[in-house]
Amino acid sequence: MNGILLVNKESGMTSNAVIQKIKKILKVKKIGHAGTLDPLATGLLVVLLNEATKLSNYLLNQDKEYLAEIILGEATDTEDASGNIVEKKPVEEISNLDQSLSKLLGKRLQIPPMYSALKKEGKKLYELAREGISIKREPREIEIFALERRSPITYQNTTAKFSFFCKVSKGTYVRTLCTEIGEELGYPAHLSSLERLSSGAFRLDKASTISEIESGNLFLVSMVDALDFPKYEVDEFLVHKIRNGNPVVFDSLEPLIVFKQGEKLLGIYKYKEGKYYAERIWN
Repeated sequence: MNGILLVNKESGMTSNAVIQKIKKILKVKKIGHAGTLDPLATGLLVVLLNEATKLSNYLLNQDKEYLAEIILGEATDTEDASGNIVEKKPVEEISNLDQSLSKLLGKRLQIPPMYSALKKEGKKLYELAREGISIKREPREIEIFALERRSPITYQNTTAKFSFFCKVSKGTYVRTLCTEIGEELGYPAHLSSLERLSSGAFRLDKASTISEIESGNLFLVSMVDALDFPKYEVDEFLVHKIRNGNPVVFDSLEPLIVFKQGEKLLGIYKYKEGKYYAERIWN
């Protein structure tokens, strides 16, 4: 079984726990995913089965869409609802929310949170954070393509909350985005819930829950369909060259192209100096 399985992850499970459970259900040898979700988050997890695990680097770079809820007035050490409150400030009536959100659109640098799976000298940052260690993190360029409020602001005691939709580039932490929204509004803030709606062309409405997968109700995307590079059907002569990883001369100037035979993915090739060279081959 080779392909991309779209999973609707439930809250409380780590991404690794999800894929290990699916590995047992489907009895596959190799499994991975194209972008982790925090344990509290729900929604789309793109799971790669067997030969599709080789597509990971290409699918990780895709833009993603989320529906999130933010709490204003309280900050946590993890930037989400799983952490301990480290700062409070009573929230007064907010009148400039939509304008403040629009200021966060576009490209900028974002510092990844300590509670993340990024590694420093082989150790995950969240492991260091749990030991009370905080280290300097290099800012990374991200892009916020869309940031729109999706609910009225509701006030409760000293806090306020609202939900928002966002479309973001690879490497964007929505938890940190909530902190940035709070800073723009002048309040501590944290993420209270998160649902991933899409990753590239993959959408949540095509995803299956674990219980549905257990009953055989699942949607499997072929490796060919998963890639958005130009695709070319090849004859037997080229099939032989591609399977051997040989460079080929081909009438295209696209940076990356896909060679296929029917629905079978043969290889991803990269253009350089008049020829295409193998980046990844499937036999």
